[in-house]
Amino acid sequence: MLDGFAEGDRHSRSLLFGCGVVLFLVASAAAQASGASSQLVLENDFLRVFRITIAPNDSTTLAEKTDAVLLRISSESSEFLPKGRSVQETNGSDRETVDLLIELKRHWDAEVLPCSFPKQCTRTTEMGGEAIAWTTTIFTNGFITGSTHKLVRGGTLTSSYYTAKGSDRILVVPFTKLKANFGGTEETLNAGEPYFSAGTEVEVTANDAESRWFVLRINVSK
Repeated sequence: MLDGFAEGDRHSRSLLFGCGVVLFLVASAAAQASGASSQLVLENDFLRVFRITIAPNDSTTLAEKTDAVLLRISSESSEFLPKGRSVQETNGSDRETVDLLIELKRHWDAEVLPCSFPKQCTRTTEMGGEAIAWTTTIFTNGFITGSTHKLVRGGTLTSSYYTAKGSDRILVVPFTKLKANFGGTEETLNAGEPYFSAGTEVEVTANDAESRWFVLRINVSK
């Protein structure tokens, strides 16, 4: 469970396909030859989300001009990329891999740190004495927080988002097909499909298979 959030529901699910922008993709010669690509799939006042496709046995370099989050769909991992940092992404498999690059439109001076010992990074939700869900904090600075969630087959997890000093926005990206209710709005999302919401209560139900997803939480001060 996360902290509660009280605000009217508002969400943006603009998938802007066909916009072949390469603002943050600095491809190697090999990547250029095989067609590594970047596509804008969602944009609002808080962030831009790019889908980056890397060809088999290829690599590309991401050079960030602003704070960003790199989300690797295939490995279900994420990391915060501060402004000015470059990272090389390599695909050593025989299939295309897809990353999401989440560019943040606001910068916070507080350093973003990975969650590590002795902090408790994973919280377990139980029902009837049995663990049904796990929420793991990946990084945070108090203003932005990245976390992953796992829910067992047949389970239901309700997460609420509330901040006494301001409000929250959340970006949800499934690693598996996800059935969720965002403050009364039912959505079925495919793996790698970003969904932006003004928080409220999010209920995920894993009917036929285990569900796994990533949440980027953004605090908006009053």
